[in-house]
Amino acid sequence: MKCASPLTRRTAFTSAGLAMLGTSLAAESKISSSDEHRLNVRAFGAKADQTTDDTAAFQAAMDAASASGGGIVFVPAGTYRLNGTLILRRNVTLEGIFTAPPTIPWTAESLGKNAPNGSVLLAFSGKGDAGGTPFIQLDYNATLKGIAVFYPDQTDTNPPIAYPWTISSLLTGADNCSIIDVLLVNPYQAVDFGGRHTGRHFIRNLNGAPLYCGLFIDHCIDVGRVENVHFWPFWGATGAAAEFRRKEGKAFIIGRSDWQHLTNCFCIDYETGFQFIACTSAAPAYQGGGNAQVTGGGADGCNRAVHVVEMLGHAGTRFVNSQIYGDIIVDATNNAPLTFTACAMFGSMWAANGIALARIEGGGKVSFTDCHIHCIDPRNTLRPLIHAKSGRLQVRGCDFIDGHAARDHVLLDEAVLTANISDNTSRSAFTVITKAKSKTVVRDNLSES
Repeated sequence: MKCASPLTRRTAFTSAGLAMLGTSLAAESKISSSDEHRLNVRAFGAKADQTTDDTAAFQAAMDAASASGGGIVFVPAGTYRLNGTLILRRNVTLEGIFTAPPTIPWTAESLGKNAPNGSVLLAFSGKGDAGGTPFIQLDYNATLKGIAVFYPDQTDTNPPIAYPWTISSLLTGADNCSIIDVLLVNPYQAVDFGGRHTGRHFIRNLNGAPLYCGLFIDHCIDVGRVENVHFWPFWGATGAAAEFRRKEGKAFIIGRSDWQHLTNCFCIDYETGFQFIACTSAAPAYQGGGNAQVTGGGADGCNRAVHVVEMLGHAGTRFVNSQIYGDIIVDATNNAPLTFTACAMFGSMWAANGIALARIEGGGKVSFTDCHIHCIDPRNTLRPLIHAKSGRLQVRGCDFIDGHAARDHVLLDEAVLTANISDNTSRSAFTVITKAKSKTVVRDNLSES
């Protein structure tokens, strides 16, 4: 999948703030005495002076580690300019100093312009080409760890400057790729684990402020695991780039993936939070959509918090103990189950799409069980809250705090196949409007009025 956008006039931020970054360390020996499989990019010529192109030094260190059977390539604290792209070879870890992603040194004058401190890579390749070669490619069993990436030439414009993906699997495919303790400050597109097979991928503690695409997963027919991903607009929280992100940005895009686990993954201020699509290629082995479990997830302040185009028919997706603020939209192309259990839902933002909370189409079953539902935006006065236009619906044991307007809680159109609306509570009179011609159950719903 390629995420691209028209370009606009580019006005780069000043790089004056970069002088505040960590100073260079003395070069260490190529091989540490404590670990014969640990190399150092400084020993291969990396300068970390922000002006010398360190691409060749990084690549030479990683190639050497791979040639010896694998190992760790250490990146000491410093700011490294990379004009080119990198391939992280098989069985190699490129590791910076962080055990958890860092914060950015903010001041009133430099907000959104500075890179972070630590093991920082300044990325310059691919400017203006969203479909170009990714900045870092991961081969089989490769790991990127403890690294921050910053794009000094990115601009606070609408649209911002397009760049290729920051991190991807090898362009010919690679399994067992890992990203751990990484900060992507201002990528146009963050992580592509979907453009080709990337089975058994592992992501933990990834922070970032992607401007267009966050994490794309597809072509995965073995379990992928994603933990503690935080997409938050600390770079360009206001301004033209933020407007672009709110109108075009997608945080999590999940295509064909079998048993995809997403745990404690959060995004805020995107057009789309979680989107589920069919596989982006015609390869027979990958047909259809995905199967995901989202536990402890969050989509906050998104236009479309959850958008289902297509999922794996017999499995679908489950959201458990998650918080959803924005539209829930299930398209007519979906025939797979979608389940929300013990989730908090806060309705649509501004009701801009003519939806108060959820619009459901297709042939799959959508279930809301033991959820807390409250429309918090005072501009959201639309009714009904849940509109089932077709398919199958279950709303059981939910608590509706009606918010700023009287509500029709559920509307069932004629094409609805089955519906079970039971054991719910509400502050105002619980209202179900049914036009369905098939079997429906509406019972034991209690209201305080």
